[in-house]
Amino acid sequence: MKMKLFALLPCFMALAACVGVSTAMQYDQTVHRIAMPDDTYRVFEHPMRDRIMTTPSTGKVIGQGLAGGATFGLVETMTPEVLQRAAAKKYLDDTGRANCVITRSNLILKPQYEFFFECPA
Repeated sequence: MKMKLFALLPCFMALAACVGVSTAMQYDQTVHRIAMPDDTYRVFEHPMRDRIMTTPSTGKVIGQGLAGGATFGLVETMTPEVLQRAAAKKYLDDTGRANCVITRSNLILKPQYEFFFECPA
């Protein structure tokens, strides 16, 4: 029984990756760049305008992938959520939505986060 569950693990992982890619593809492909002290983040807005997706710069993502590979995944190299949340908030501020509040977040697919927000009427 355990062997069957272990054999299904790659299937579950592939399914989770597909869900993440599917979610990311729902976003407008227009890239908004937000400069922060640690990096320049790429921000994408959802067509429903109730959430945004952030990801570190391409260079940082490549560096994180190389570092993770070099350490065989033993060292966590992903940009922390708190830094991406700060970039998401700055994007809202810069686009005239400083009064909006980020209500929750989801890790879509390493290293992309989705931030839901609400704005007072």
